[in-house]
Order: sequence, then structure tokens, then C-alpha cells
Amino acid sequence: MHLTYLSPLWWLLSLLVLAGGFWFTLVDRPKRLMTASFLLRCLAVILLVLALCRPGWMKDADDAHVVFLVDVSQSVDPTASRKAVDEVNSAVTSLRSGDSHSVFSFANGVRLRKTEDLAKELDTWSKGIADDQFRSASRLADAVLSTRLAFPAGKSRRLVLLTDGLETDGSIAAAMETLRREDVDVVWQRLDSLSDPEASIVSVEPNTPSAFAGEIVRLNVRLAANRDMQAKVRILSKGVAVAEKPISLSATSPNSIEFDIPMTTPGASLWTAELVPAQDRFPINNQASTTIEVKGKSRLLVIHKSPKEMRGISRALQEQEFDVDVRGENGVPETMDELLSFGAVVLADVPATSLNARQMDLLKRYVQDFGGGLAMLGSENSFGLGGYYKTPVEDVLPLVSRFEKEKEKPSLAMVLVMDKSGSMEGLPIALARQAAKASVELLGPQDQIAVIGFDSEPQIVSDLRRASEKDAIQAAIDTIEAGGGTDMYPAMQQAKQMLDNCAAKVKHMICMTDGQTPDQGFAELTQSLADSGVTVSTVALGDGASADLLQSIAEIGKGRFYAATDPNTVPQIFTRETMQASKSAIKEDVYAPIVTTDHPMLAGYADSLPSALGYVMTEAKPATQTILSADTGDPLLAIGRFGLGQGLSFTSDLTEKWGGEWLAWDGCGKFWAQVLRSILRKNDTEGMEVRSAIDQNRWLIDITRRDPDGMPVGNLQWDALAVDENSREFPVTIEERGLGRYTASLPLEGREKLTLRLRDKDSNKLKVLHYNRPSPPEYRLSRDVPPALAAAPAFAPATVRDGLRPARTRKGLESWCSLLALASALGSVVLRRI
Repeated sequence: MHLTYLSPLWWLLSLLVLAGGFWFTLVDRPKRLMTASFLLRCLAVILLVLALCRPGWMKDADDAHVVFLVDVSQSVDPTASRKAVDEVNSAVTSLRSGDSHSVFSFANGVRLRKTEDLAKELDTWSKGIADDQFRSASRLADAVLSTRLAFPAGKSRRLVLLTDGLETDGSIAAAMETLRREDVDVVWQRLDSLSDPEASIVSVEPNTPSAFAGEIVRLNVRLAANRDMQAKVRILSKGVAVAEKPISLSATSPNSIEFDIPMTTPGASLWTAELVPAQDRFPINNQASTTIEVKGKSRLLVIHKSPKEMRGISRALQEQEFDVDVRGENGVPETMDELLSFGAVVLADVPATSLNARQMDLLKRYVQDFGGGLAMLGSENSFGLGGYYKTPVEDVLPLVSRFEKEKEKPSLAMVLVMDKSGSMEGLPIALARQAAKASVELLGPQDQIAVIGFDSEPQIVSDLRRASEKDAIQAAIDTIEAGGGTDMYPAMQQAKQMLDNCAAKVKHMICMTDGQTPDQGFAELTQSLADSGVTVSTVALGDGASADLLQSIAEIGKGRFYAATDPNTVPQIFTRETMQASKSAIKEDVYAPIVTTDHPMLAGYADSLPSALGYVMTEAKPATQTILSADTGDPLLAIGRFGLGQGLSFTSDLTEKWGGEWLAWDGCGKFWAQVLRSILRKNDTEGMEVRSAIDQNRWLIDITRRDPDGMPVGNLQWDALAVDENSREFPVTIEERGLGRYTASLPLEGREKLTLRLRDKDSNKLKVLHYNRPSPPEYRLSRDVPPALAAAPAFAPATVRDGLRPARTRKGLESWCSLLALASALGSVVLRRI
């Protein structure tokens, strides 16, 4: 017999109290009865204390519970999984009457199944109707640890694994050790891998993570196949094949092929290996990528709605060892990796409406978190004129669009006709309110503005009044709520009446809707507006708007038409329209630049700068360095730090329109190369050695920091940030592991790409790393079985119970002790009453 708990034994000391009571009792009863009653009370206490200690004895139990775990992932041939179910049924017939069992299927998760249901599911999958999401991984360790909870108490435990041994997540060795500690016996049977013809790229590895422009880098591409076949391997850069080779793939030996690729593009250069096999089942494993940092010429991205206008300055910068990439207005990169291949970005003549919210946010992070440079040149599509008012891009720039309108400019009367029907509910109506309020802020105090909302009927939100009453106007705009149908015609009629009764020199109307409005004679109404000097611009919000009708209205009304598929662009559209109609943001004349701040970018040129023929009016932010001003006092050239990078603004341009004299100047190329080099992204990594590795779905970073004498540097302050392929950012913790050695660990689950910035804040050393997820492990045709699993005994259905150790079960005596204690207590009472 053994006791489960020992602490209740202290209650046996209460026997001393009973003994004292017996010794000094004054009860006059026969001695024998008193002694017998005392002994029974002592026995009751002893038995009760024993019951609290939970006494019992251990015995062997012959019953067993068997858990069958069947691998149904993509790497296993469906016929092999189906055969495994038949073997499970055969093994179940070998169990004894007191035994029990559970059946689970596993892949990217675990499911409790009946064998007949699992068989039907596998038959369905073999016909081509497969649950690819569930079958996309082999989470072997998680499955083993989850199903062990199915074992009941008091029975021998055996886990039968039927799998190909491929492990995509977790550690089966650690899971097997847990089972061993819990007395779970494990046997396994290896299932056949996929029988359909299949080939995959295992990895693409450069011989160096960084290279100089023009250097030849060798890319080693490792491949695998489950049968001999012919294939082609291509190397892609920016989606274009730059090299291709044939290869004969072997199913029994390692396959690899090498490419010698010249590095032609400075910056972070992405190279992708693509496999084109003769036969294939899964295309998902036919590509793998690597990123190589190419050092060489400074690389510049220039965005202009008419790229040919930038040929002059582009040639001048190329002569100064710049690699210039000039793109159209839709050429802003969509990923941080692509942005980081450039040292700086120049927005020369591109409206904010050509950039989506993601691109603007990427540009801001590129400067703030990765030390990039962002420059904006003046044009009718720049600063506030281009719709950049209160955008992430304006946050970066040193100059903003807030200014006082000149008194000699003609006064403006503008009416905003805004859809507030039910389809505008949520984000669209909120952004429309934001856009209307931004328009109010940009008008001069003598300008006038009205806001009319419409659904089935027009509603005057704010009557025509001076913009100097902006607080009242913006408060009225905040009351706009969505609801009702869509009919824009009556609202335009009311707007026309307001503008007809106004004496302003410039009259403008902006009409926005996201739906289909009845055509009740818009052409005639718009022509009447145009005849009376009113210009009309229109905004079609979303795919459901009357785009053709709105475009026709804008053409007749001599305004502009905007097709806004993204509601987030509405504020930029309204901002741009307001400033275009106001005609107050541009000055055109000959303006000689005046040096206002001594800055290194002016070295050698301060007294010989050419004149500008026009510029966009702006004002400087606090802490901005205004380097050049026009003789009017307005800024021409300014620079300012933003986060780790810098923003630069030149309010004139570098085309023939306003910058003809700059382009004709002999020093043009050298000067602007000097200016732009001051904002280029700089990676100073001297003394910083960084190594990375992938382990258990984590990206492990190891950093060694040394000073110029080669001595390790400790106690450094680090600033690290990671950005994934969806522009989500998250901080990274760097820990010191030894003198001069630092480490970090990043989870990779669910992430296709990561860009990691490492910055030593004490020395301002900066390093950027890139991670590109290879094809999912499930599809890599791996034949390696984890050693911990390979060492497990083999499973055979007829001997599923053989070798099981009997389970030790406990037979408790606490109930008997409790009953005997009660009987003893009652006996003691009876003897005291006789």
C-alpha cells in the first residue's frame, strides 16, 4: 500500500488531545467501556486521516488505447493514404474487447475522423476535388502533441504514425521526447510519397550576398524531382528572363545548375530562378528568389507624367555617374524591396491621384525608417496643386502647401456637389467629408464656398459664404450622413442658382457620385453653366458610377474628370481641384535665386545659379533649411530631415517650362548631382558583420560589432524594424549575447518577404537585410526522415498490441477507510451510552 499525500498525517497529533481527555475525564463509567470507546475514537481519527492521504495499491492493467495518426498532406500519394486507412481497419480487428482506439488525419492541422469517413474523403480527393489548404503542410510535431490528449487514464498507450516523414513545422524530436516521458509507445509506417511526376526548385544561392556593379555573381540553383525528366531553368530579373539553360533532372541523385550573372542594376537586386519541367503536378514550387546588394553608381528613380520631358536632366545626371530610371506617373514601386534598390526618389510632375495610399505610405517609410531620400520638383501637379495636402508624402517634404492667397488674384466661388446616398455609407462618406474640409482650408479668406449634399433630394449643407468662416463651414460638413437614393441633377440646379447670384470672378463646381443618376438633361444644364463662365469638374467614385455621363459633363464644363476607384484618393482630388481653380499657387516670371543658408550642396555654386521662370508657392516647416529663395521671399530649394532620411523640395522645375535656364547652364549636371547626393540613402556598415540563418520557421540574425581597431564593441543601443510584403511593420528586439555580439530572432510564419533594417544608434551604422520565402516545404520533394522518427519501431496491423507495457493503475482504499472511520465513531458513541 502507498499513500498519495503525506501532509494529512500531521492530524494524528490530535490523538494526544484525545488521550489527554481520556486521562483526565470525570465521566463515571465502567473502565472497560471507557477504554473501548477511547480506542474506537482513536481508530476513527486514524482511519479518517488515512482517507485524507488517499491510500491504495498499484496493479497492472492489460487494456490499451491506440491512436492512429494518418498523414493526408500533399506530399503523400493519395493511394498510400487510402491504403493506410485499410491497414488501420485491419489493426482495429486485432484489438481486444477491453481496448479502445481513435483515428486522426493530419496535414496543416488535425481532424478526428471515423475510418469510413476518412476513406470517402480520400476517394473524393483522388478524383481531383481536394482540400488544398488543409493539405498544404505536414505539421507532424503539432499533430503528435495534440492527439496524445486522446489517451484515457488506466490504459496502455500506443501512437501509430502513418506518414512519409516529411516535417514542415515544429520539431518531431522534441515531440517524441515528450511522448517518451508520458509513457506513450510510438510505432510508425512510412507512406509512399507523391507518385505523379513532380519537380521543384529547392533553393537559389548566390556565391556572395553583395557585389559591385558589373561584377559576375554565380547563382547556384538546387533542384529535385521524383522521376527522371527534362527541364529548363531560367533566371528572371524584374520579370524578364536574362538567362536559360536545359537540365536533365535525376530522381535518385542531387540536381544543381549554375548561372554566371553580371550585376547591372545598383541597389537591392531581386533574382528569381524559375523551373520549367517537362512534367509537373504543383507549379507552386517552381520558383525561388534571392536578393543581392549591388554597389556601384547612385541609383535615382524619377517619376514624371511625361518621361520624355526629363531627358535633359537625366542625361546631365548620367554624366555625373548616376544611374537614372525615369518612369511615368504609374511607376512608383509597390514594395519596399523595390524602393530600396534606389538611393532616392524624385517626384517631378505627378499628381497625388496617381499614387495609391499604399505607395504614399511606402515612400514615407522609405525615408523615415530606411534612410531614403525623397525630392519633389515644382509643377502644376506638385505640392498642394497636385493634391499632396495632408498626405504622407507632404509629411516627408520640408515645404508644405499652406500659404496666403495674394490679394490681386481673382476671387473664387466654388460649390461642392457631393453624393450622400446609402451606398456612400462608411469610409466613402468619411473621406468625402475630409476632402470637403480640406478644400475649405486651402481657399483664401475672400473666396466663397458652398456644399450641397444629395441623395434622392438635394440638401444645402452650407450655403455660399466666405471661406474665412471655415470653422462654421467645416462644422456643417461634419453633419453629412449617408442614406437614400441617387439623383444629382436637382443638386446641380441649386448650385447653378448659387453661382448665378454670385459676383466672383472665377466660378467652379465639383460634382462627385458613386452611383447611377437619372439623365435629365445634364448636357443642357452643363452647357448653360459653361456659357455663364462656370467650370465643372466631376469625380466618378468606384466602378458603379456613371463614368460616361460624368466625363461628358466635365468636357462640356471645361473642367477635369477623375475616375477614383479608391475612395482614399478623394481628398487628393478635391485638394488638387481647389488649388487649380483658385489659380493662386503658381508664380511665373523670371526669379533670380537668393542664397539664404550656407549648405554643403551649394559649395562652388553660390554665386552663379541661373534664374527660375516660375515656381509653386509654398512655405517652410519648422526646422527646415531653406537654401534658396526667390526675390519674393518664397522658398525655391529646401531640405529637411525626416526620421532616418531626408526630404528635398525644389519649387521650380527641371524641364523647359520653368527650368530652361537651368538646363542650358554648364554646371547643371554637377550642381544637381551634388544636391541629390546630399539626400541619397547611405549604408555605412564598416565594422558591422551580419550573418543570418533560417531555423524552425524563424529568421535568426547574428551581429558582430567591432571598432576601427578590430576590438569588439559592447553595450550598444540598437534600432531595428522589419517590414513584410504587405507593408506591415513590427519592431525587432536585439539582445547582447557577448562582448560585441548581438542576436535577434524574427518569426516567419505566414510571411512571404521581409525587409529588416538594423541600425546602431551609437555610431549610426545602418544595414538592410532581405528575406524571400522559398516554396512551401510540403512541395519540396524532400526524402529525409527525421532521425527520431526513423528510430521508432515499425508498425504491423496484426501485431498492433505487441510489445505494450501494462499500464499501472491505482486501486484506491480511501472509501473503505472513510466507512470504517464512520463505523468506529458510531461504535465509540454506542459504548459511551451503554
